[in-house]
Amino acid sequence: MRNPPVGPRRPSLAFVGLVVLAWGAVHADERRPTAADLVIRHARVITLDRDSRIAEAVAIRGERLAAVGTEAQVARFIGPATRVVDAGGKVLLPGLYDSHVHPLGAAHSEKDHPIPAFDSLGDVLGYFAERAKVQPKGTWIVARYAFPTRLKEGRFPTREELDRVAPDHMVLHQGGPAGVVNTLALRHSGITRDTPDPPAGRIVRDPTTGEPTGMIRNAYSVLKGLPDDAYADSAHPDRERVKSLFARYNARGLTSIADRGADLAALRLYRELRDRGELTVRVNATRIIGPPFADRATIVAKLAALAAPDASGEPNGPTGAGDRWVRIGPLKVFLDGGMLNGTAYMREPWGVGPTYQITEPSYRGLLFVDPDHLAILAEEAARRGWQMTAHCAGEAAMDELLTAYDHADRRVGIRGRRWLITHANFTSADNLRRCAELGVGADLQPAWIWKDARTLLAVLGPRRMEWFHPYRRWWDAGLTIGGGSDHMIRTDPLDSTNPWDPWLGIWIAATRSAEGIAPLNPDQRLTREEALRFYTINNARLHHEESDKGSIEPGKLADLILVDRDPLECPAERLRSTVVLWTLVGGRTVHTATGGRAAVRQADRR
Repeated sequence: MRNPPVGPRRPSLAFVGLVVLAWGAVHADERRPTAADLVIRHARVITLDRDSRIAEAVAIRGERLAAVGTEAQVARFIGPATRVVDAGGKVLLPGLYDSHVHPLGAAHSEKDHPIPAFDSLGDVLGYFAERAKVQPKGTWIVARYAFPTRLKEGRFPTREELDRVAPDHMVLHQGGPAGVVNTLALRHSGITRDTPDPPAGRIVRDPTTGEPTGMIRNAYSVLKGLPDDAYADSAHPDRERVKSLFARYNARGLTSIADRGADLAALRLYRELRDRGELTVRVNATRIIGPPFADRATIVAKLAALAAPDASGEPNGPTGAGDRWVRIGPLKVFLDGGMLNGTAYMREPWGVGPTYQITEPSYRGLLFVDPDHLAILAEEAARRGWQMTAHCAGEAAMDELLTAYDHADRRVGIRGRRWLITHANFTSADNLRRCAELGVGADLQPAWIWKDARTLLAVLGPRRMEWFHPYRRWWDAGLTIGGGSDHMIRTDPLDSTNPWDPWLGIWIAATRSAEGIAPLNPDQRLTREEALRFYTINNARLHHEESDKGSIEPGKLADLILVDRDPLECPAERLRSTVVLWTLVGGRTVHTATGGRAAVRQADRR
């Protein structure tokens, strides 16, 4: 699980002796290797291999890299039918990998109407008011994943504010597991001061009167008639919408993604696109297991159902099933809430205040799974060959998760299986030590530093925020962390919820930049090369795919991107606006930028 040593950014003179490997060839003799289908020359090839080598050219045969090396070494792979591309001195990189997306939900989020980016309470209330004009009275209006940390005012709207803009509609401002409803929604759902809290959820009540305030935490089950898509991805995915989103991913350099919540509908769609030759990103598909977790027998039955093959016989689990295009990834459970909505399970109380409408001084967030059930789930998952991850935002939730992982390790053994933590927003020195002992890694979302640190700093203070996304501490502990976005709503790289542009994430990881405040804990920056590894080889390692992707090495898949600037050397501020000139997946061009053909011209072999 340790990251490879970071070597020099520029090649040494010894690099001229780089050995070029090719399938089935013996390189000690002078025989010409089998010709490549494609050779890319005159490039600065940042390989991100173990020794951080810089090469000049690559040869591709079929969907894999046949050679990586100097111009002279790779020229031996040029035959009469080989296409030769001149990179014009531009930088060639491994294809980028986002470790956490929800592409079906994002692709379908605006199927009925456009959804604006919410930057203020005025934006949110204006959206509800506009929807109230076009929707029939008495129907639900929902704003999904409208996080209060990203609003200028830094808080959820109140029930009264929602009443004023849409008194004749049921309204839900959904901010993840926590949200606010208006008075009509409470009345329609029959929610009163006497309504019991659902399991692991809470109907927030006024501390003086006991009446519901409109804030509900992990309690959407008490709302009646809520639309199916109010808190879920699309159950009936549209192939063209998903293809269009994947083309956007390709345009920013993404060649692999981890869908962190792939249900059967998603798997069917991905496999259909694969079989039609229309899949342009490789998908690692996380399977979700949800409550109730009544006992061991219930958990075992749920695991068996998740892994059951589909109608065509393709397996839906455990981890590793599938192929190089659609691979089953980790098993995921939702352990606690989120830090963007004040439901992450923390060691210390969140603190009373308006941001999350917290009125209880002792409130520390919510834990969704009983620790005893979590331990059984981890044990049985390990026994059945699953790699496991958990949505885990608070450091207290991580305490419980690592205890369950330790239980599974003692009963079955998980070291070497690369079990994960999803989000891991807050951690501690002790938890990093425990992760190192168990070989646990994490997928992290740098955009939350950029979008949410301002409000979180105001709520939690600098002492607690020292442990918010501490990348350097993870890295120096020898742990593998990978970058992702948690993309959910809309499709624009920057205006989506959450922003999914990998170059934004790379820039944030390297600078710790945050909107509206100074860089957050700049001592936790990654180097430029580490930030690139964060979105390439590290994500491949998290998902047991490093033998196929994540670096430019002979034998690996030819998932490559050509960019217009050197991310190791360009001014830091220019990292985020890097232009991807073209993208290859398996040696096939899936994206060419405007002007990219001129920058990467087909050259006649001489």
